[in-house]
Formats: sequence, structure tokens, C-alpha cells
Amino acid sequence: MPWRVRAVRGLLRLTPRGRYTLLGTIAPSRGRFIGQLADDIGGARFHCDLHDLLAREACFTGMYEPPVTRVFQHYARKGAAVVDIGANWGYFTLVAASAVGSAGSVTAFEPDPRQFAALSRNLALNEFGDVTARQAAVSDAAGRVTLTGYTDRDENRGISRIGAAADAPAERQFDVETVALDDRTDRASIDLVKIDVEGAEDLVLEGMRRGLAAHRYRALILELHPDLLRARGVDPDACVRTLLDHGYHGRVIDASPGPYRRALNPGVPLEELLLPLERWRDSPWPHLLWLC
Repeated sequence: MPWRVRAVRGLLRLTPRGRYTLLGTIAPSRGRFIGQLADDIGGARFHCDLHDLLAREACFTGMYEPPVTRVFQHYARKGAAVVDIGANWGYFTLVAASAVGSAGSVTAFEPDPRQFAALSRNLALNEFGDVTARQAAVSDAAGRVTLTGYTDRDENRGISRIGAAADAPAERQFDVETVALDDRTDRASIDLVKIDVEGAEDLVLEGMRRGLAAHRYRALILELHPDLLRARGVDPDACVRTLLDHGYHGRVIDASPGPYRRALNPGVPLEELLLPLERWRDSPWPHLLWLC
């Protein structure tokens, strides 16, 4: 790891306030090396590309989206069964694999072939050979679909989404497999499902209906993308109603500055990071916790 990266990382991790302001001003945005997550979320190593916003935050602060990470960590306990839908390069998969141990299980789905390759490299780097990684988009049924991916210029590389884009060149469009989660989980229950699929949330939930009806999925962390859903002609309220109709109770994970800062403490009470479900419209892409 370059000396400047080590120095900035050390400074940021010791800064109680203004950490993310400093991240945006003094942290380098170029460089490739092996990074490491914070020890209190497992300390897994990863191939870090500082041009990637997610990797940059994870490298310099030790974790990504601290409130979401702490809620995720709470349910990804030793022995748990965890499914990561839209795994990207594997941040939450790595956190889960470190947490659940040999008695648990982790299954990760990532359709973008470039991010799936990065996910596979990170699993190999940590010798997490018992994690099941699948290059597929989780949807409402088995089949094939076009995926429009990010460009190499994008700092946010988690924006690949189902559907062809007329203005996207051929090299950014991929023919990918789709699977329904109900058809791909063979355990009696799944302790935690994380869903981040850039506007295809309704399709994922449709492919989980049997398990939702049986309350086989005990906890879900759902990143909702209302604008992307509406662009497909889907009312985002329909996703919320699907879970309510199946008897799930929702809360909003609070990503405002105060909880973001408090969540850096591994002992933060979970209740301090949650808001009533009615607040989900306050954010352009709310993170929702659902429990049966």
C-alpha cells in the first residue's frame, strides 16, 4: 500500500468528526493495491481501485455506509445463512463470510462480468472457498436478460442495471442469466438477504414470493431506487406493499450524518440507526430493514 494511502487512512480513522469531508478533499482517487476492511467487521482484504467510490471509502475509513454495515453485521452472525444480491466486488459478501464462519453459509449474486471477476478475486484473496458466488441477475424467473453496465470512467461502479440502453455501446451491454431466489435457496430459512439491484427490486421480490409467504427469509436489507423503478413504469410503493402484505415489518436505516458517525463505533445500539418506515420517502434511495 502506498505510503500516502497509509498516512491518509491513519489520519481519517483517528478523526472523530469531519472524516468524510476529509475523505473527499485529501484522499487520493487513483491507485491500485491490496486494501483491508476494519478489524471490527472482519478485516478482510480486497483488491482496491481508488477510482471506485465504494472501494475508496472502504479503504480509507475501514467500512462502507457504516449504518447499513452495522445493521447487516447484526444479522450476519456466526452460523447464519446470508444471501448478497447485487454483490458488486464483494464488500458485504466479505463482511458476511468473516462473520458467519464455517457453520454458516454465504451466497453472492453479481451479474456484471467485470464486477463478478473482482468478487471472485477478493474471495480467492481471503481464501473464502466456501462462499458460493454466482454470475447471475436475481429476478422473477429463470431466463436471460440484457444488462447495461457502468463505464470505466464511472466512479460509482454499482450502477449496472437490467435493460438495454439505446445510447450504450455494445461493450457495455451484456447478456446475463437470471434466476429466482426461491429456486436457488435450498435451506429451510435464510437469516439475511441484502438486495441492491438498481431499480429491479420488484423483480427480485417477485422471485421470492414463496419464501416471503412462508417467512423463510428472516431479515432483508433492501436498497430501494424509486426513480429507477418509475423509469421502468413500476410504482416503488408496490415493493413496500409486497413486503407488508407478506407480514413483514419495515424500518428505515438512517444514513444522516449523526448515525453515519455513530455507526463507526462497533458498539452502537441498533435502535440508534433506525427510523420509522414512513420516513422512506425522505431519501432518493432509502435502505430499508424488513423483519418477519
